Amino acid sequence: MTLAHGTDRLESARLVLRRVTPDDLPFFTRLHALPAVAQHLYPGGRPRSPEETAAWLQYTLTSYEQLALGYLAVLRKEDGVLIGRCGLMDMVVEAAVPEHRIRRGWFGRAEAPAGVALTFECELGYTFDPAVWGQGFATEAARCVGDYARDVLRLSYAVSAILPQNTRSRLVAERGGAHAAGQMEVVGLPWDRYVWLLATGGAAAGIVRQGVPTELSG
Repeated sequence: MTLAHGTDRLESARLVLRRVTPDDLPFFTRLHALPAVAQHLYPGGRPRSPEETAAWLQYTLTSYEQLALGYLAVLRKEDGVLIGRCGLMDMVVEAAVPEHRIRRGWFGRAEAPAGVALTFECELGYTFDPAVWGQGFATEAARCVGDYARDVLRLSYAVSAILPQNTRSRLVAERGGAHAAGQMEVVGLPWDRYVWLLATGGAAAGIVRQGVPTELSG
């Protein structure tokens, strides 16, 4: 998530969130290779290779410029240690709900097939070092990003895609006020879809990003 002009970071009681930089690559390479992390993020639970994480970091930097979206690095205030990531990413889903299967979704509009009516959304995601699990950092970071998305970006809602077995992520979403809204199929797997209503009375409708209409036919 690219921060607004004049803003170089977000802060909560215990955390600082800033843009990811190339110097963060060693941390994310280690994080993405941990089996405890990979099992909740990638098909088959396969850890990412260093090359795949380097490509992810470059994609994040590009997303800042092209879509005003992307993960932010999360640092613990008390010691400045990098402990995870949290932010808003590009996601698209089928605009219409199919009759005999769950809706398909894609992490990034470039992955979506042509000829499909799509709704463009923002996914609120969070991934933290297992060494800090259970301390409430993910909940705090997600609320911080949600507040920013509501108050500065003026988004009415965001979504989170969570694998059904990822109990910790589901609890973070529920503590933050998100509610379950069925499932969708992404990268060949069923994901629980959680909706964060950011604006009072906000409806879960498609979001316009960078002047792109919310529903398009490829």
